[in-house]
Amino acid sequence: MSSEFDKLMDVVAWIDENASGISLPSDERSLLASGCFDSAIEHQAAIALLYSSSLYGSMFSLLRVITESLVRGLWILNCATEKEIIKFKKGRLDKKFDTLIKEYEAKIGDTNGVLSQFKKTAWNPMNGFTHTGFIQVSRRHSPGKLGGNYEQVELSHALGVAGALGLIAAGQLVGMAKRSDLTQPFLDKMVEYGNKSP
Repeated sequence: MSSEFDKLMDVVAWIDENASGISLPSDERSLLASGCFDSAIEHQAAIALLYSSSLYGSMFSLLRVITESLVRGLWILNCATEKEIIKFKKGRLDKKFDTLIKEYEAKIGDTNGVLSQFKKTAWNPMNGFTHTGFIQVSRRHSPGKLGGNYEQVELSHALGVAGALGLIAAGQLVGMAKRSDLTQPFLDKMVEYGNKSP
């Protein structure tokens, strides 16, 4: 398990070193989207910190939050109309999460539906962890003890998801900054992260 955690910590440090302090556009759409991406990166670091403190329930609850931060940023940057941006600013975005994903995938021409597939397989468990559903509560018991009781494979998977989502968010910031000098290093880091064995 320590190798998956080490991989995530390497990514957190690499993002901080390569994406912090880059100049970003200051129009309203860009500010909102970059705020979403930066939140996702912070959630990624928080997941690593919570894991290192053995606060696994809270760590798992952030998986939905990091996913929402990333998807909202992608949708705002690529799809939102001016009226929808105004609604978002007022906290009244009347779109389901599934719709945000579908609109984004349609806009970029993602015929494989990568985010849709991820949501299809992970959304219900993420909701259960975030909203203290059965999937979260059932992992609070072990013989003679009340507290986090999570399978190592679950922990490893959560760390891997956090690493990938944070890298995608950082890559979006690099693209927004038009830092072509950082594009290939980010792509290389994503490939390296995806190919490392846990």
